[in-house]
Amino acid sequence: MSMTVAEKVLARAAGKSRLRAGEYVDCRLDGVMAYQSFIETHTRAIEAGLPEGLPRVFDPEKLFLMVEHHQPATNIKTALRGVKLRELSQRYELKHFYDTTCGICHQMMVDNAHALPGELIIGTDSHAIMYGALNCAATGIGETDAGYAITFGELWFRVPASVRITLTGTAPSWPIGKDIMLYLAGRYGVDFALYKSIEFAGPAVSTLSMDNRFTMSDHGVEVGAKFAMFGFDDRTREFLAGRTERPIVPVNADTDASYAHEYTLDITNLPPQIAVPHSFGKNRPIAEVAGTQINQACIGSCANGRFEDIAIAAQILKGRRVHRNVRLLISPASWSVYRQCLEAGLPQIILDAGGQFLNPGCGVCGANGAYLAPGEVCLTATTRNHQGRMGSKEASIYLGGPATVAWSAVQGAISDPREVLN
Repeated sequence: MSMTVAEKVLARAAGKSRLRAGEYVDCRLDGVMAYQSFIETHTRAIEAGLPEGLPRVFDPEKLFLMVEHHQPATNIKTALRGVKLRELSQRYELKHFYDTTCGICHQMMVDNAHALPGELIIGTDSHAIMYGALNCAATGIGETDAGYAITFGELWFRVPASVRITLTGTAPSWPIGKDIMLYLAGRYGVDFALYKSIEFAGPAVSTLSMDNRFTMSDHGVEVGAKFAMFGFDDRTREFLAGRTERPIVPVNADTDASYAHEYTLDITNLPPQIAVPHSFGKNRPIAEVAGTQINQACIGSCANGRFEDIAIAAQILKGRRVHRNVRLLISPASWSVYRQCLEAGLPQIILDAGGQFLNPGCGVCGANGAYLAPGEVCLTATTRNHQGRMGSKEASIYLGGPATVAWSAVQGAISDPREVLN
């Protein structure tokens, strides 16, 4: 029987020769990512009658624990969480514990090749789906499921139906991953992939950088997907080169695999896209919202905090100034990305333009920093724009790609970056 990528990965993890959508299976996990929510998992284990918390970790080399989201600690509560995470990492003798030189958990996972092609990975955050850009099946789970998974190294899954998105044409020289996902959400709805596995395919995929692919897989959860995966190709191989010595076993769909839906998109001339308040799916081509004045502009998060995202911003900002009415905040996704930016001289360009270059982490995404006051407007290349995401419920959040954010910060209003990119 022919199988999709998701069916093949789950079949291997379940020890079966074949699977089909809708089946329920118990799967062995190749890795678990946890961050501060591990405290909740530990606490719930105590409440369930285990006085010492989880009795064990299924494999100390396969639990990846991060002091993340609030790094450095933003209050006493997060400081105490950090203390507890350090304690638990020692108690369970974890081999992969990341503390003061961390960054966003999802970027750390791919930076350090903790998610590889063909593997099944879970994480205690919805954007764990991002690892699918590396040809693996990855998804987010809750703290209770995490307790079982971390203890026993397995979890049940309902095999998702798959959605095939065929990309044609050629990607431009600037990051377009967010524009693609915003367009798809606007065209087909934020639930078009609900509990389905997205497979990105087609001739244009080879023109998409890994940074673009990470953005697209990351946003898979914004359209309801269980997994959001790319096939394995030369770009995947080049990204993983030198990062791991573990065997790599790529997985590709059978040519006659069955899909619930198939969509095709030519990305050659796709205009920049903007999600208006307060939904990822309220998408507009930039021409319809150009001129909207902004108070804050952000580039970062697991969606768009990688080197190419920051490099295009620096390219646009070089020799220019951020508008006097705009606060431009740029945050790399990890210390590795931070070092890339330093080596390329990007922070100096951003600072000279009047922007702020922040420490790696989640600070510009959600209620971790970059707060908005009532009535303020932010254009951001982060993950979500629901009401109250960045502080006041009376503020307005627009989503766009990093090039759009950078050029709009210069102009003081939402503006089409093709004016300078072309």
